[in-house]
Amino acid sequence: MSSYCLKYEKGDEVRYISHLDFLRCINRAIKRSALPVSYSQGFNPHTIMTVALPASVGTTSGAELMKVSFDEELTADIVRDKLNANLPKGLHIIKAVKDDDNTIKFSKINMCDFIVKAETETEIDIDVDAFLSLNEIVINKRTKSGEKQEDIKAAIYALEVVERDGLTYTFKMRLAAGSVYNLKSATVIAAMEKYIEGFKVSFMQEHRLALMCDGKELM
Repeated sequence: MSSYCLKYEKGDEVRYISHLDFLRCINRAIKRSALPVSYSQGFNPHTIMTVALPASVGTTSGAELMKVSFDEELTADIVRDKLNANLPKGLHIIKAVKDDDNTIKFSKINMCDFIVKAETETEIDIDVDAFLSLNEIVINKRTKSGEKQEDIKAAIYALEVVERDGLTYTFKMRLAAGSVYNLKSATVIAAMEKYIEGFKVSFMQEHRLALMCDGKELM
């Protein structure tokens, strides 16, 4: 059995498909490609495949990661090219790397970079430094036991305005991500609406730039 880590793009065409639909799509592409994919044992065998921290529905990305195992030794280029030939528009394998020794560990992911475009209701000057200098940034979070308050300041590693065009602001964010804690960019925008006077977003769109471990991109 050989294992390959794949870095892939998720474009506008597939931004609204669910994770389950994505898995179905990948499985169909593997079958059409005739690649010798490995299956689990048991009554209901399934493709041996792992996806790292799937992007939220509605999010585009240039840095999604997944691992797939095959029964035969293949070159990384063959895996990439055969899958790309059978994937729909909007999904594209950027890079494939052989990873039999599990060097690329998805469990190490602890932060993500995002580009977020937010259209505001009124034109204002946004002081990001003042927002980040607050002693705490508290949001209301819904849990199974009800609503509770949570300070998300420590989970915002970086935040800056990279472009402004009238009512549209483009932010770059580096946020906590992974199994320990996962902060969504929409939550940061909601916190900014709470703490920045006059900042009210009518529409936002996010694009994931990178999955990282301690500031270094995983692949």
